[in-house]
Amino acid sequence: MIVGYGHVMSFAETYREERLINRRSRARKARIAGRVIGFGLTACLMVALRTDPQLRAMVQDVTMAAVGASMPDSAGQTANAQSDAIRALGYAQGSDEARALETLGISDSAAPQQPTTARMPQSRVKINRPGSG
Repeated sequence: MIVGYGHVMSFAETYREERLINRRSRARKARIAGRVIGFGLTACLMVALRTDPQLRAMVQDVTMAAVGASMPDSAGQTANAQSDAIRALGYAQGSDEARALETLGISDSAAPQQPTTARMPQSRVKINRPGSG
């Protein structure tokens, strides 16, 4: 029995405390080992992607397929809006003018967009110099 602070611990209490200390120690070691293994696997993946062009191309293809699957209507709607805008201008689909407009990326024929001019906000900083008011 362990004697401490005027309290005598029974065998069951001593065993329970030792078991908790052991579990905490194992959990801490497992967290450290998990971080080391995760870092090592990430480093191996990065080295493999940097050195193997076929693996890099395969990962890019899978990534693009996943992104494309998550947004199936986006490209189709953009293409339809563009072809509708070209038709609204009066050009026949498939003509040279329509192809030129497609390559330029014409998508809205209703209002030609004016270039926007940016203005800096007025400065609130006052510089104390002779002659500046």
